[in-house]
Amino acid sequence: MKNDGRTIEKNKKELSLKSMYFNRYLMVRYASALFFFTNLYWFVSLVMSQSALFVLPLILLVVLIISIAEQVKVYSDHTNDAKYTRYCYKTLLVTNVILLLPVYFSSSFTQLYPFLINESRSKLMIFFILMTGILLSTQILRRLNKIKHNEDKHYKRIKQYEEVIN
Repeated sequence: MKNDGRTIEKNKKELSLKSMYFNRYLMVRYASALFFFTNLYWFVSLVMSQSALFVLPLILLVVLIISIAEQVKVYSDHTNDAKYTRYCYKTLLVTNVILLLPVYFSSSFTQLYPFLINESRSKLMIFFILMTGILLSTQILRRLNKIKHNEDKHYKRIKQYEEVIN
């Protein structure tokens, strides 16, 4: 009977550690969900507007799905180096920077956002959304870099917890 109690306690500690390692990526998962649904909305809007540029958000969705799959895998197989997720956020960052150009300097605004009226308020809204994407991508890339080098706050807490349970 004592052996069963020890096994249960050991399993709880292992599960707790597994969850702590997984939670290092919590902000990344929330940001991925935000980018996924934003790009999904943009994709559907472009398809409904019969724009040939629907391919752009479609590619971003595929990249995000690969990243999300990696995030799911992290739960069962912990890694510090989420390379597909890093690639995803670099892609999102570059895409958002490139998409800033048509907002004010090109006539492609109506092709990229045919569901919006080509006026300054619409352009300001898109500018704000793209800048938010740039800042969020940059923040996530910083977070991923800290995780990769075990410099994040969660890692320190995990190590403290491991010392306590061992």
